[in-house]
Amino acid sequence: MITDTEATHVMRALDALDELEAAAVKLVTAELACGPVIDGLIADPLTAGTRLDVLCLVYTIAADLLAAMGRGETVQRLVDEAPAGGARDALVQYLAGQGRS
Repeated sequence: MITDTEATHVMRALDALDELEAAAVKLVTAELACGPVIDGLIADPLTAGTRLDVLCLVYTIAADLLAAMGRGETVQRLVDEAPAGGARDALVQYLAGQGRS
């Protein structure tokens, strides 16, 4: 039996996990949807070193997180529905390297 305090912490952790899952879906969806725009911005020297550089790396982590949570089919559906662009191509290549595409 766990204490009320421990139960509260478990519930908070589960709530945070739900929020993390929702945020990961939102991030991957947004990255794929704006892929062509991101391609142009990344090529701009004015954006070098900005959060846009981080975005291009973090969405692969989000895809891994979703796969670990059993939502790999969601990532694959998002990739299948995404417009052509660097973000889609990079994620397809990344997933293929992970043996999931």
